Amino acid sequence: MGRLPKWCSASCPQRAWEQTRAAASGLPAVQVVERHVETPVPILRPATDWPRLLGELVTQLDTGRIYNRDLNELAAALAAVDVAMTRRTYIRSRTAPRPH
Repeated sequence: MGRLPKWCSASCPQRAWEQTRAAASGLPAVQVVERHVETPVPILRPATDWPRLLGELVTQLDTGRIYNRDLNELAAALAAVDVAMTRRTYIRSRTAPRPH
């Protein structure tokens, strides 16, 4: 019932007025703002860091600084590391030069 509204919301007439005024003055109705966004890059650790980091893990486990609820996930990750180390050792032993 009644007349159809000309604007969809109360802010639309204001935006239309701003655009009309900007067009009349030759300026853009929208101000473009440029900004630089930094995205975090994963840190690739050198192989020499891992013994120290694993030592810190051992210390945290021994002192109870890791929650019991996190132990299953940690055990799965360490099992995957063990499998990868075993696989690497197997590959290395197969490609090593054999003594005559």
